[in-house]
Amino acid sequence: MITFFSGTPGSGKSLHTAERIYWWLKMGKPCVCNFAINLERIKSRKPLRFTYVDNENLTPDYLISYADGYIREKGRVKEGSLLLVIDECQLLFNARDWGHKRRNEWLKFFTMHRHLGYDIILVAQFDRMIDRQIRSLIEYEYKHRKVSNFGWRGKLISLFALGNLFVSVKMWYPLKEKVGSDFFRAKKVYYSLYDTYVMFDSVKDGTPARSAPGTQGGGRGDGTPPLSAGDA
Repeated sequence: MITFFSGTPGSGKSLHTAERIYWWLKMGKPCVCNFAINLERIKSRKPLRFTYVDNENLTPDYLISYADGYIREKGRVKEGSLLLVIDECQLLFNARDWGHKRRNEWLKFFTMHRHLGYDIILVAQFDRMIDRQIRSLIEYEYKHRKVSNFGWRGKLISLFALGNLFVSVKMWYPLKEKVGSDFFRAKKVYYSLYDTYVMFDSVKDGTPARSAPGTQGGGRGDGTPPLSAGDA
């Protein structure tokens, strides 16, 4: 399933993303992200199977090889076995000038991602920032808002919630139909996952793919996937 998280800065979309990653890793399931996180904040008896790959090395070939390694390890996978999170996805799939040679490769990958066992979360401020063909493959969008921004009533509700309160509205993307909504509060355990010193190195200085400090099973510097997708 391809899910899209949208929202302006401070709307809670990064918090929601961190929550998904946190519980996914707690279950011992593999996760691939284009940003680094602080794994020391996750306490789990199971191995934390997290891999950081920068935008330059995050390719369909890499992700297919990663899934193949996991399939060889487990024998068979179903959708929801692996999680792929692409933050600021408009940097890869820009709506205006996304014409690089990997365009068709990405479209093919997104079309077949279920067979490879992936759940995918794309994150950006607005859906119009990403290519139309990618948008056509999105199943659900979560629109994020900070409750205190909804006038004095929102500020009052947030005050009674004892801290920052956010809401995510789940939409069935093809028809823009509302499915439901959830309120959630800011929690330090989720915010603390983000390592702001190493996020998006590829955007700033072209640093090759590498694992975050404390990462278990990250890919090598040339973008080659771990042999067993997390336990190499």
